[in-house]
Order: sequence, then structure tokens, then C-alpha cells
Amino acid sequence: MKLALLSNPNSHNAQTAISQLLSSLKQQTNSQLNIGYIASEPDPQRQYYSQTQMMYQAHNAQLSVYLELESGFCETSLNALLKCDAIHLSGGDTFRFLKALKQHKLLPVLRQYCVNGGGLIGVSAGAMIMTPSIASAPLCGDSNDCQLDDLTGLNLVDFMFVPHATDKQLEQPQQPKFAHPICFCPDDTALLSLSDQLKVLGHLVWQKS
Repeated sequence: MKLALLSNPNSHNAQTAISQLLSSLKQQTNSQLNIGYIASEPDPQRQYYSQTQMMYQAHNAQLSVYLELESGFCETSLNALLKCDAIHLSGGDTFRFLKALKQHKLLPVLRQYCVNGGGLIGVSAGAMIMTPSIASAPLCGDSNDCQLDDLTGLNLVDFMFVPHATDKQLEQPQQPKFAHPICFCPDDTALLSLSDQLKVLGHLVWQKS
């Protein structure tokens, strides 16, 4: 699978991870890469989408498909999204994002998309959703205000993810134990998985399960 788990997409290591993932996808096509975007929550002015478009333009890739999961959900956009070379899962409220994905039954769809060779780039909340569970989300300040009961994620990797890890967390104070190892990822670090080989760009800390 071709996966990138990012804490801050603007960091040098995150940009390197995106570049390497896109280069891997570029080997499969002779045309410009087309990227799809799933919004974690409504973005009426397309502010974050526009910023992300500019980021991918710098990598000579086109971000042209926007999928809204709440009131503006569109099946046509979903079909276009699944034809993209890669999908960008945006940052935001992790619990709200996962709840909306589950409501539209998109987890198995996205898993199959990755199995079929599509790339997946997750930022913060989007990265947490790529793991077995988002139960680690409170460790970066998220709260389950939407009363989501099932915290199961895409399960594309065998560890949980904590973006924006603080110096205190990196010093490994005792954290709650979970069923999977936890990756504490500061903003200047990124994870890249190509052909089931996990590459760490930067410095992070693991906590065993």
C-alpha cells in the first residue's frame, strides 16, 4: 500500500513523504497525477481545500475533486474521487470525521481503494483514521463530542497515531495502554509506507501496547 501519515503537512519531512509517495504513483501513469480530497468537516469557503490545492500544485499534481461528507455529500464526487491516483484525508475533528465516513459506509470503500493501488495521504485526524482505532485522539486534544461509539479506523497500519506530539509526550511519560503500539509524531516528522515498508522521516517515539 502507498500511505503517508502526516502531523503537519507543511513541514519539510511531510513534504518529502508526499513527494516520494507521488513519485511512486507516477510510475503507474504517464499523465499528471490527479488527487482527491475528503473534508473532515464542512469547509464552505473551501479555505483548507484551496491551500491544499496549492500544495499539490507545487508537486506538479492536480487536486480537483472535493468530497463533502455532511450536508453537501455528492455521489458524483465520490465516484470521481475513487478514480483519482491518491486521496487526501484532511485534518480536523477526528471523531466527527470518522463518524461521517462510517455513516456513508466509506471505510471498506477506502480500504479497497488502497488495495487496488491508490495512494492515501492522511493529515493529523486523517492520519489517525488510517490506523486500527482513533482511541488515541484525546492524547492530542480531541474530544468525542459527537458521541461516536465505534472508534475503529481503516486499519491500514498496525499501530495507532498521535499527531502534534509534545516534548512531554516524546519524553515518554506513562500514557494509557492501548491494544496497539502508539506512534507519537511531532509536527516535523512524517511516516511513509510503500510496499509495506515503513519509513520514518524525522524523529518520533513509539509506545508498546
